[in-house]
Amino acid sequence: MNRQSYLKYIKEAVLEGRRQYERQIESWKASFDPNRFLGMYSPPGFIPLQAQTEGFLFRVTGEREYGEQAKRMLLAVEEFKAILPAEVAQRHPEYAKGIPSFETMFQGSHYIQGYLFLKGSELLSEAETSRIEASIRSAIHGMLHYPEWGAHNRSMLRVFALSLAIAALGDTEETREWSQLRDILAEESYGRWSIEDSELYLPLWLISCMAYAELTGKEADYYAKPQTKYYFDFITRAITPYGQIPDYGDAMFNSHWLLWFVCMEKGAARYRCGQMKYAAQQIRDYAMSQLEGPQSLFVAAYFTYAYLWGDDTLEPVKPDWKSELLLDDVVGKKIVFRDGAQEDSSYLLHNYRDEGDYAFTSREYLRRTINAPAEKVHHGHADENSILMLVKQQNILLHDGGYRDQAPNGKYRADIYHNRLVFRSGRPDPEGTMYDFIHDDGTYRRVSTELLHFHSFGGIEYSRTRLYDPYRQVLWDRCITFLKEEGVYIIVDWTVSRIDQSLSTVNLWHPGTVIEADQDYYVGQVRHIYSAPDDPKPFVNRRELGLLIEFPGSSRPKGHERIRRCYGESDMIFEADSRQLEAGGMSCFATVLTPIPLSRNAREFTGRTIITALPPSHDQLALTYTGLNKKIELTYKLDLNKGVLDVPDYPKYDWEQGCLHYGSIATDADFSFVSTTDSSTGRYGFVNGIGIRYRDSELFRTPVMSSYQFQTDSYKEANHKWRAWHGIFHPGGTR
Repeated sequence: MNRQSYLKYIKEAVLEGRRQYERQIESWKASFDPNRFLGMYSPPGFIPLQAQTEGFLFRVTGEREYGEQAKRMLLAVEEFKAILPAEVAQRHPEYAKGIPSFETMFQGSHYIQGYLFLKGSELLSEAETSRIEASIRSAIHGMLHYPEWGAHNRSMLRVFALSLAIAALGDTEETREWSQLRDILAEESYGRWSIEDSELYLPLWLISCMAYAELTGKEADYYAKPQTKYYFDFITRAITPYGQIPDYGDAMFNSHWLLWFVCMEKGAARYRCGQMKYAAQQIRDYAMSQLEGPQSLFVAAYFTYAYLWGDDTLEPVKPDWKSELLLDDVVGKKIVFRDGAQEDSSYLLHNYRDEGDYAFTSREYLRRTINAPAEKVHHGHADENSILMLVKQQNILLHDGGYRDQAPNGKYRADIYHNRLVFRSGRPDPEGTMYDFIHDDGTYRRVSTELLHFHSFGGIEYSRTRLYDPYRQVLWDRCITFLKEEGVYIIVDWTVSRIDQSLSTVNLWHPGTVIEADQDYYVGQVRHIYSAPDDPKPFVNRRELGLLIEFPGSSRPKGHERIRRCYGESDMIFEADSRQLEAGGMSCFATVLTPIPLSRNAREFTGRTIITALPPSHDQLALTYTGLNKKIELTYKLDLNKGVLDVPDYPKYDWEQGCLHYGSIATDADFSFVSTTDSSTGRYGFVNGIGIRYRDSELFRTPVMSSYQFQTDSYKEANHKWRAWHGIFHPGGTR
């Protein structure tokens, strides 16, 4: 699509809106509930949308009919206030100067923009101008009673509305006060970091920041800031190869794609970036392919921005993204695993984002102001160290758990609705369900996370992220190993109890519907994804593939239960470990995820990954994956302190004392692999190590270095750990 196709769509949507006008009014009246969501009034939502799109077409085409229709909508907004009972209005001091003519945050930008398209034209009489500006003033007056602040969407939506209102009403004593408030609210967001880890709300914040920069003449400064460009780069790299925006935090399926799309159009034009243009195209084309029915006014309203902000002369450039950090290990705190950049390529998104060590004051303000104890402030979930999404060949195999069935609290924010470990004190009732045991009030307990490792060896990719949970007194590392050619994901979880306690650790997976279950494996398939309670038209997933889930070597209790998740019925698979732990007690879990074609027998794919070494202390682990003509042996030093020297000298590691034995592999590395095939060439690699031996052959050792010892004023020979290394060798021969 280009600017002319956007224009064509907007024209068709406007005509459809006119046809539906009376029906929409009657529908709004029939469904109006004065007590819904705190009893705050808002008029029919399509009226501001119609005003914006009709006004836009008047501005672009100059055709009077569009202007007359826009004026009609701008004036009509006053007709509906009588529906609000007087006793409801009296509850709200916000209505002291009258009931606001429209809701400021989500209707304000559409309504006021519609007026700005007409402002100053001969279509509006002086009296009509006064009426419309009084409507705008009434909405701002109501908003002034609760101007939420902080680097989040609702604060910046208020800034968006204030900026437009100031432009609409001009320079007055009143608007100068609004200007001060606008700038104060924008201060924490303008060119700075958002506090929201939410696919649904982040683009509302971003587009509002963009509008503020535009309306205040600060675009050159705003787009020059590295924090600003970060968010455009983030979504460019976050989308699936076929253009879906992954759910994370508060979100519904592919929610707010329109906002992301128009943000990317503006970013592409501003930064002259073909990859951003390609991302905008992919987001739009995928989402439009899911739409049914006549042209939508809501879509058309954002197509006005695409028309105004987009640049048809900029060519899209298809990126060749590989597996990578998204985008960093401080703010983004996500990792994407990919096996290619084609639309059918696989994609896995891992999230380890915590609240972070910034914006304490605004987070505390929100915690003390709004009733949302389940959220990771703000709009985030207890999804640290969880796998949010897994896709292959456009078959969605794992997805996030949704937002909420109803306000105020977000049910699906809780840890149990994510693909992760959860921790609970005590043991489950043998007569009860696992869900009943792990289900609690959902209150978010703050944790902190960090990245330990991420490295790609080409065909094998590896990450390790760590979570510190002071409430449960647990440390938890999640290691993800992607065998790219095999299409297999091996998840190794390792925990340490910080105190003596009776603890249950439950390894949870949510693959949709379990369509096959056996003693040692499960096959799940996501058939539908709902976007709201009672969603009449859920997304229908492709069904060529299912997800094979295995827990190799596990004798722990396992099972699956039917629960409500993401607004519908869903199966929760679990592996549970309940025991009395001493301080320092360790536990290891291994899970294998394999996308498989459902046209084949799952047994063809099971049992390929086995545990070959796991001592009772659970401080190190070896796994072997056996394919058709390949064997991949993997080692994990789970306790990273194992083998570290307790001596005054530096460095505090040594090959002889730090080398651990895993069967055929000996290494001091945090992670290593050896891959052999039927040919005469093998491959090896490691992360954070001195060396690696395979069977009787030394594959690699770092050179010895001289190390000056300050305490003895002397030198000694010492080993040195390299960050990572890989190479080839000939089994039975030389490297």
